[in-house]
Amino acid sequence: MATQLTRRETLRILACGSGAALLAACAPSVPNASPTQPSVAAPGSTQQPGASTQQPAAATEQPRSGGTLRFAQTANPVSIDGNSIAGGGSETAWLVFDRLTTYDQNRMPQPMLAESWDISSDFKSFKLNLRKGVQFHSGREMTSDDVKYTVLRLRDSTVGSGILAGFSNWFTSIDTPDKYTVQLTTDASRPTFFDAIELFNIVDKDNVEGPDAKSKIVGTGPFTFVEWQNGDHFTVAKNKNYWQSGRPYVDQIVSYVRDQQSMDLQLESDGLDVVKIPAVDDFVRLKADPSYQAIIHPASGTFFEVGFNSKRAPFDDKRVRQAFNYAMDRKRFADTIMRGTATPIDLPWSTTSPAYDAAKNGVYTYDLDKAKSLLGQAGVSSLETGVLVNGIGAPQVLAFSQIYQDSLAQIGVKLNIQNVEPAVWVDTLINKKPDYTGLWAGTDQIAQLSPSTLFQLSPGWRLDNNHSNFVDPMWTDLVNSSLSEVDPARQKDLYARLNDYILDQSFTAAIATYPYTILMRSNVKGTGYLLHNGGLNFTETYLS
Repeated sequence: MATQLTRRETLRILACGSGAALLAACAPSVPNASPTQPSVAAPGSTQQPGASTQQPAAATEQPRSGGTLRFAQTANPVSIDGNSIAGGGSETAWLVFDRLTTYDQNRMPQPMLAESWDISSDFKSFKLNLRKGVQFHSGREMTSDDVKYTVLRLRDSTVGSGILAGFSNWFTSIDTPDKYTVQLTTDASRPTFFDAIELFNIVDKDNVEGPDAKSKIVGTGPFTFVEWQNGDHFTVAKNKNYWQSGRPYVDQIVSYVRDQQSMDLQLESDGLDVVKIPAVDDFVRLKADPSYQAIIHPASGTFFEVGFNSKRAPFDDKRVRQAFNYAMDRKRFADTIMRGTATPIDLPWSTTSPAYDAAKNGVYTYDLDKAKSLLGQAGVSSLETGVLVNGIGAPQVLAFSQIYQDSLAQIGVKLNIQNVEPAVWVDTLINKKPDYTGLWAGTDQIAQLSPSTLFQLSPGWRLDNNHSNFVDPMWTDLVNSSLSEVDPARQKDLYARLNDYILDQSFTAAIATYPYTILMRSNVKGTGYLLHNGGLNFTETYLS
């Protein structure tokens, strides 16, 4: 039988030098562009349930209960299903749910619904000891059966577009010896186990299989569902029976869907308290105003990217994809559109990632002569193609596409910008198993987690049904090896080989970091960060 590691021993291993290869555990750094930091509450704590590591504005200030937090973002929730990780969910549907564990600000796993765990030294056996007495908002106790049900539900391709199915399929057996114990077993080492379960919101079978599943959600989280007016707002109320005693502080959160101009104006007119990803000009302007807190999420792991339909000519030739990579004026985009808040990149990794390589991050300099030469080598001339963009959800990507259009025109390529609604973008790239010509452009995340997690989860990079229609045995072998390798030296070599392969094949290309900017009114305190998806944590938030 494999040696078992207790939760304490697991944390010790993950915190040591070799742990970086098992789980990116170093503290996330705030980009230099970040202005003043807010008072921040850790997503979880080992001291006691709900223990806070927030830094109050004044030493004597105590969190105040009550009030309504008014939040806005441009992204409309694609779904309110608890097992969807599509855009717009972090500050809406996810407020209703809890997960088994949560990363602290050093990306170390902390107890949530699982209060302790035992893990085999080969990372193939995982025993989770659940917290007793946790109730769904319906009043029913959450048990090991609910955890098993959730994990198995993720294998359904219709649940969350099947994005989490790969993680669920890791587990060859899921045993529930009693109400408060879950034993999961895999047939290969899974050192990124905590990356996976960070994304598993535990759902209520009665709710998700009931008649109101698409209009009402039930979880165990700090807030209970009130209403969802699709395209306008999402409202939750304080869960008065939450297992973290005394939390949350605010009585209600209303999350609005607004365009950047509207939500920024409403913030300045005292109609909103917090806005996520405001217009860059407004962010830069208001960061000097003491009435506001201007923050860059310290570990969003988000970035902009462009991909190519590798199954359609001429993008089935890597020389054409490389040419388009050289034609990206990344610096112009970062300096002008993003006003210096973003950093040009060729590879997706955050600087804290074990796969980060500064030297390889600058391979694709802006070089139109090189781009034109590669197109000539591939026998391509007078090319006309299109790029699929969701300008509502990611206006910065639309702006980049316009810069890109101008650059490509200089080498004889006509780029047609196809600006579509968010639902059309998702449907074309995911539900139709991508069906488009030319290019797609969008945003991505989770580059702050273990590198192999990006290849497991991201629609732009995953092995199955990725946006770029890219399939290659070498890519499959490299990714699968990175998913199961636990030796730090071997992982380092794998990441170097993966980086070289990504740059050479250029099926999906990183453009620049995508800083999650946030503007808050000065009286908003205690807001924390979710380190697995770039979201905000409002469990400790209060209004002073």
